[in-house]
Amino acid sequence: MINIKQLESLIDQIVEERDLDENQVKEILASALAAAYKKDYRHKEEKVEGKIDPTGKRIEFYLVKTVVDDKDVENQVVKFNPYKHILLSEAQKINPNSKPGDEIRMPLEYKDAFSRIAAQTAKQIIIQKVREITKENIYNEFKEKEGKIVSGTIQKIDSRAVYVDLVKALGIMFKTEAIPNEFYKIGNRMRFYVYGVEKKPGLVEVYLSRANPLFVSALFSFEIPEIIEGIIEIKGVARIPGVRSKLAVKSNVQGIDPVGACIGPKGARVLSISNELNGEKIDIIEYSDDPLQYVMNALSPAKVVSGEILPKRTIKLYVTEDQLPVALGKNGQNIKLASKLTGWRIDVRLIEEPEKEIEGGIADIEEIDIKSNPEDSVISESSGEN
Repeated sequence: MINIKQLESLIDQIVEERDLDENQVKEILASALAAAYKKDYRHKEEKVEGKIDPTGKRIEFYLVKTVVDDKDVENQVVKFNPYKHILLSEAQKINPNSKPGDEIRMPLEYKDAFSRIAAQTAKQIIIQKVREITKENIYNEFKEKEGKIVSGTIQKIDSRAVYVDLVKALGIMFKTEAIPNEFYKIGNRMRFYVYGVEKKPGLVEVYLSRANPLFVSALFSFEIPEIIEGIIEIKGVARIPGVRSKLAVKSNVQGIDPVGACIGPKGARVLSISNELNGEKIDIIEYSDDPLQYVMNALSPAKVVSGEILPKRTIKLYVTEDQLPVALGKNGQNIKLASKLTGWRIDVRLIEEPEKEIEGGIADIEEIDIKSNPEDSVISESSGEN
C-alpha cells in the first residue's frame, strides 16, 4: 500500500533534482494519483481527474463525463456510453448551463491509499511526465537563447561535429559551423552562437556555431556596454570565418563615436573579441544612410578619393594606385566583404584611369560566396595540430 504523502515525497525528490515549477509538480501529482484511483476504484473506460485542494494536503477526485443531447441518443445519432457520457437532462441538474459537448465533473469519494499495482502506475506516470516537462522546459529555455551566446565544455569530437556539454542540453557544432583551423580540445570551455534548437527522442539538441556572421555581432552585443544600452546599434555584419569580418555600427546619441567605442581604449575591446575568434581581423566601420558614403566607409581601411552611384545597384569608387591593394585586400577579401556588408555591387577603379576596369576590382553581391572552405574546420584533440 502507498499513500499520498509517500508520493509527495517522491515528487519533492524529483523536483529538487529537475528544478521544476511548483504548479507543474502539482499537476503531475494529481494526474498520477487520478490514474491510480481509476485503476483501483473505477471502471477502465471512465475518465478520472485529480486536483490538489487549496490546502495542498489532499487530492480531490472527479469523474468526468461528456454531455450528450437526449434526442441524439434517442435517435441513435450518438451511441450512449454510460461510463463516458451523461444525458443533457441529467447534466442540467448538476449545472443548469450545461450544453451538449460540455464536460461535467462530479466529485468522487476521497481515497488516500492504493494497491501496489496502482501505486506503480502512478510512479510510472510521474517519471514519464517529469521527463516530458523537463524536456519541454529545457527546449523553451534554449529556444529563448537563439541568436545569443552560450558557454559550454567540449565533450566529444569526431569528423562530423564538435559536441558541447551545455549542462542541461547537448550542443552540436557541425564541421561547417566551426572556425577553420581553430583547435578544439575535449575539456575546453568556449563560447558559441545558438542558431537553432530541436527536440529529439530523450533529449534537446542545441545547434551551435562559431563561424556564423551573427556570432560576431552577438559578441559585440555581449561585450560592448554602449551596444547593450542601445547607445550604439549594429547595422550589419559580413564575415570570412577565421580570416576577417566587417561590422557596421551607428550611434543613436549625438557626440558618441560608434567606431571608437567598439574599438575601445588602445583597441582593447575589439582585440578581446578578435582573440575570441581565433585572431580574426575585425574592421569596424560607421554606418551611413547615404549609400555612397556607407560603401566608401565599408571599403576601410582603404582611403577612397570619390565615388558615384550607377544603375543596377552599383557603386563605382575611385582610389589612388597606392590604395588599390588595400581596397581589394588579399584575394579580394576587402572588396568582397564590403559588398556583402552593404548589399551593393562595388566597382573599384584608379582615379588616374577611371575608364579602365581593374582585374579583381568588381565585387558582385549576387556572385559572392565568402564562406571559407571548412575542410579542416574540426581539429581533434589527437591530431596534434594547433
